[in-house]
Amino acid sequence: MTGFSVTFVANPDGWGPCDEYNKRVKSGQLRDDEHQRTIVQNLQDLHDMLAEYQAPKVVHPSIESLRPQPQSLFRSLFHIKPPKAQTEVPPNLPKGLYMYGDVGSGKTMLMDLFYDTLPHNISSKTRIHFHNFMQDVHKRLHAMKMDHGTDLDAVSYVAADLAEKGSVLCFDEFQCTDVADAMILRSLLKALMSHGVVLVTTSNRHPDDLYKNGIQRASFIPCINLLKTRLRVLNLDSTTDYRKIPRPPSGVYHHPLDKVASSHANRWFEFLGDVKRDPPHKAIHEVWGREIEVPKASGKAAMFTFKELIGRATGAADYLELMRSYDAFIITDVPGMTHRERDWARRFITFIDAVYESRSKLVLTTAVPLFQLFMSPEEIGEALHDGRQKGSVKHEEEHEGVDDVMRQMMDDLGMNMQMLKNSNVFTGDEERFAFSRALSRLSEMGSQDWVERGLARRMLFKPANLGDWSLFGSLPRSLSGADNNHHHKDNHYQYAQSSPKLKWRSRGNHKVSFSDSSKSSKRDSSRPSTTNSRPSSPRVLPPRGENDRPRSQQPWSDNRVWQRVNRQTEALWQESTSLLSPTSPQPRPFLIYHDSFLDLLGPSPTLAILISDPRAPYFHEAGVFHPPTNTLFVTSNQIPDPSPDAVTTQNKTILITKIEFFSPTDFTRDKVRCPERNYMANGGTNYRDGLILCAQGSLREPSGLVYMEAKRPHKTTTLLNNYHGRPFNSPNDVVVHSDGSVWFTDPIYGYEQGFRPKPQLPQHVYRFDPATGDIRVVADGFGRPNGLCFSPDEETLYITDTDLIHGDGTRNLSRPATVYAYSVFWTLDQPYLTNRRVFAYADTGAPDGIKCDVYGNVYAGCGDGINVWNAGGMLVGKILIEGGVANFCFGRGGEMWCFGENKLWRVKLADGTKGALLGI
Repeated sequence: MTGFSVTFVANPDGWGPCDEYNKRVKSGQLRDDEHQRTIVQNLQDLHDMLAEYQAPKVVHPSIESLRPQPQSLFRSLFHIKPPKAQTEVPPNLPKGLYMYGDVGSGKTMLMDLFYDTLPHNISSKTRIHFHNFMQDVHKRLHAMKMDHGTDLDAVSYVAADLAEKGSVLCFDEFQCTDVADAMILRSLLKALMSHGVVLVTTSNRHPDDLYKNGIQRASFIPCINLLKTRLRVLNLDSTTDYRKIPRPPSGVYHHPLDKVASSHANRWFEFLGDVKRDPPHKAIHEVWGREIEVPKASGKAAMFTFKELIGRATGAADYLELMRSYDAFIITDVPGMTHRERDWARRFITFIDAVYESRSKLVLTTAVPLFQLFMSPEEIGEALHDGRQKGSVKHEEEHEGVDDVMRQMMDDLGMNMQMLKNSNVFTGDEERFAFSRALSRLSEMGSQDWVERGLARRMLFKPANLGDWSLFGSLPRSLSGADNNHHHKDNHYQYAQSSPKLKWRSRGNHKVSFSDSSKSSKRDSSRPSTTNSRPSSPRVLPPRGENDRPRSQQPWSDNRVWQRVNRQTEALWQESTSLLSPTSPQPRPFLIYHDSFLDLLGPSPTLAILISDPRAPYFHEAGVFHPPTNTLFVTSNQIPDPSPDAVTTQNKTILITKIEFFSPTDFTRDKVRCPERNYMANGGTNYRDGLILCAQGSLREPSGLVYMEAKRPHKTTTLLNNYHGRPFNSPNDVVVHSDGSVWFTDPIYGYEQGFRPKPQLPQHVYRFDPATGDIRVVADGFGRPNGLCFSPDEETLYITDTDLIHGDGTRNLSRPATVYAYSVFWTLDQPYLTNRRVFAYADTGAPDGIKCDVYGNVYAGCGDGINVWNAGGMLVGKILIEGGVANFCFGRGGEMWCFGENKLWRVKLADGTKGALLGI
């Protein structure tokens, strides 16, 4: 058992994690941190529950009981499965902890606090690094199979052995990178819990990010669901500075109704309310002459028990009135509802719909897991059985149980409807659909993106005493930039946190005043508005002089606020000058055209140079982040190559750089030495366990698509190199659809730059299906088709046309620098592109690489940096980058890398601003 730390000596005096933390703070070993103290309180809550917990005696299963039961021909024909012993989790098992965070977030210290202070009744405990734990498990499984053969459930037997080692099992650095681990973890962890083992673990990743893009990941999803259901997931990363009260580290939903439930609800109420300036109090609202009582209110948060809200005769009108007054709701003591509580279920679903439609926050403490709110395990088990008998629900694998099916219902409307048609809980399709929709909405409202949406605006930007501020007077330091040095030696730029509630309004030609728009109607503050709201008229900059250049040409250290003037005769367009600027004066490099961009930026966005290498333009295109290895792949621009082999590429080559990250600023950089030939690689995207690269080819080598393994030795495989016998021009960028098909653009840049022969095809966009070998044209009529990406729902395809810039470097400003949008229409199981329309036009340079975030906003690399439009085509903001960028790539949680030829830039946005491609 290499790596195990098994201890039988318990904490004799009941000393808990909070006591130990206070002791270390007092002695100076630790600095008192409010966010960390909140985490410790969660450890203390589990400590207190363990103090009253008695683990059941471990019962070893017999070898015979673990062997498969013989199955008759009758059972096989009619899909009747033999009875299987259930490993039920004891109802009194305390909920464990899953603590995740970056390096340096205090995971080891917190685990030390918890492990060293376990209560006296925990007579045995085990702490082990997860990697060592899995090694030991595989050794035990191997020994079992050698002794008893392979036709038995060895995992259950090994779990009983491990459970005897300790009733509390602590893992350090939980992770899953191996397919062998992934296939057994769910059954192993559940078997441990069935023996009464409480699990506590640390990790670098949220459970949803475990085994990301791994082989057969679908089989690992039940393990993720088990972790999220049976363990409290705590985020250890420090909260951002704008929050007066650190955000509770756990999710918004908590079950069961244990001792922790009350503190969970109270912490969220304090966080979402305003208890200091508006102490908790009762509130009365009137609807149609009736009074609605809110038992506990503070600021914009309201708190009810389930009976206080749903147990009374309330309805849609009452809920809508509450939505007008509050934007956060904490509902406690929510029971499981079966067919006997149908009225409660209907009423609660109506309330959930009202919360969702108003984009409010919802915190729940429930007696059962979320997916059991409206149907008990027995009811859904019966529905599952009936559905399989009728053929409306497919037969799952042997290990798939009722809990897995119920959990899957949270995210699958279609599956919900099939299951509910076999249930007697609801009657009629409308009622079934309402229930199904409620589950899916609860799942969405429990996400981090939903919870953090708009928090910066509501909690940071408070109404201020503006006094006599004017453009030529003294501005507050947070707006004038006096406290913000934007030209540090490490090229790190910090965004000044100016209030989105303060809008500039013109008075005459020179004066500017503020207006407080804090009373504007509530809307989804994370996603750009889809209404007809428009940004104010762009501001024309003053005439240019030696010291009065347009903002796009100002030095990076220039933080002055520009005067707004109206000089119609001086608003002259020039080819090389952008005269338009956002409506509000603000520091570089983040320009805000619409305040929805603030939510994408977050409270403290940054722009920094990670690498600056003047030797060659190593950072140009592709930009593929491979999550399992934390590696970024980038292709260079064309680099001189004097070798004889490079004669077919006009003595040019393109290099592939890979950057492996250990932290945002700790990385190694290396050249990929895989290609057997010079592919002249350009765009790229994630594909299976590696990446697809656009091989532009040469005068000798054909162009097409090449698959490259992400791990050494980076073997390559040609996927496609012709269109029914005719050579491609020079494929530029590529994206993969969720159905596995590969879509790519094929402009003539290679021919214009001298390393490809004369084109034999128009400049098309293609769709290639690797499963069938089908290749077809899906779009044409471009000047130079370049980047492309799908919207998050894959109903829209965006394609950039960079006809403004030709391959020889010449520019024609009368040609397209345009983003086109196409609707994806399916017929006979095949996609077609219809409804071509102009989505956006870049005002500086041409839009090259293009990506969507999970909200549907569209980002494109342009001549002045990254331009961002909402899904309606409104320009909401820019990230100004000196020299512009050709392409970029999203990383994890708001991270973005931008490629500026000789420079690699890192942008940090809001944690919830994630790329739609990976969604991490």
